[in-house]
Amino acid sequence: MHGSRLLHSSHPLKILVICQHYWPEQFQITEVCEELARRGHDVTALVGVPNYPTGVIPDDYLDGKNRIQERNGVHIVRVEEIPRKNGIVGLARNYISYMVKAKKKAKELPGDFDVVFAYQITPVLMAAPMKDAKRKSGCPALLYCADIWPDAVMAMLPSTLSFALPLVRVVSTAIYREADFVATNSSAYVDCFEKVHGFERERLEYVPQYADDRYLDMELSPSPALKTRFMVMGNIGRLQDMPCVLDAVNRIKSRDDFELHVVGTGSVIDDCKRYVAANGLGDKVIFHGRHPFEEMPNFYRMADCCILTLRVPGAPWISSTLPSRLQGYMAAGKPILAAIDGSAAEVIRDSGCGRSVPAGDSAGLASLLEDFIDNRAAYEGRGESGRAYFRANFTRDRFMDEIESLLIATSTGNER
Repeated sequence: MHGSRLLHSSHPLKILVICQHYWPEQFQITEVCEELARRGHDVTALVGVPNYPTGVIPDDYLDGKNRIQERNGVHIVRVEEIPRKNGIVGLARNYISYMVKAKKKAKELPGDFDVVFAYQITPVLMAAPMKDAKRKSGCPALLYCADIWPDAVMAMLPSTLSFALPLVRVVSTAIYREADFVATNSSAYVDCFEKVHGFERERLEYVPQYADDRYLDMELSPSPALKTRFMVMGNIGRLQDMPCVLDAVNRIKSRDDFELHVVGTGSVIDDCKRYVAANGLGDKVIFHGRHPFEEMPNFYRMADCCILTLRVPGAPWISSTLPSRLQGYMAAGKPILAAIDGSAAEVIRDSGCGRSVPAGDSAGLASLLEDFIDNRAAYEGRGESGRAYFRANFTRDRFMDEIESLLIATSTGNER
């Protein structure tokens, strides 16, 4: 997939990291910053006030408390933001409030950083302060894109607001083009940056996100059970195409030898529960809600096989991405059945960790479920094949080596 090119700097970098989310919210950027600090770099994180995903600000952060913190070697600077609420307007107010406050704070921070590191998930607006920080310090910027815009917003905007997409594209391009170099978590996104946002190929690199390496060393073989247990884990939102999964289950509901377990929650979880009730699937589909990482191994030990789906009609770049839950499933050594396109389908094929059908093909997914139930022996070893592929491509050390290398190269303006 890609080669490791770790560079070692002769002196530590002073890095300004820009991201709306940070500890105690559960995002990878916290581990990334702390690992950079552990490697000897001076890291400042310009972030928001924790309120994801509930929109509730913890008591420790009310009334202006803890706006400056130190944790595991990282200097944390927090700016005010309007807590998130469901709906387009509620989310937009949250996104814009962080952007405005962070842009202002970026101009006030000491201008002596070697490099700006914008870690962009949704929305793209969280990377906008990169421009102000660059100009204050006179330094270059590396952008890591984990959620490509405008495609990402296509999944959220109702059709009545589709007229806004050209403006979203213009804003996205303007923000992205402030970066001197872009790394992204999908090979498809590299094409998007080149074709949609006008980047030269030499300013782009594919660096897939990592999954927690701790699963690799755990014994997660499924416990004996009378029924085959399929598992969906993680966010349950519109992109995850749960209608495809549930329709596949509905197609084979006459069988009494399987269950689907759903671990997680999200914006469409209530729709899923209504579908289950309306179609008499209560004995087939079990909802477990959200659980902390420490409890995930217990659920993996329950799983004979994990299910992966992703589909965003009209958003080809998003539809071609590599969902992080695929890496989690692989690290846990679970065979995978998927209805998905793009990079994820390629990884499943190349690694031999499972089988896939095209995104949205619920009939095809139902056939895969039945094949797994009836031919378990044919799937022996697929989970370990996924683990081997994970070790070669998706570990945290490999990701951090790549990011550190890119930060060093970006800070000096050198080619890698």
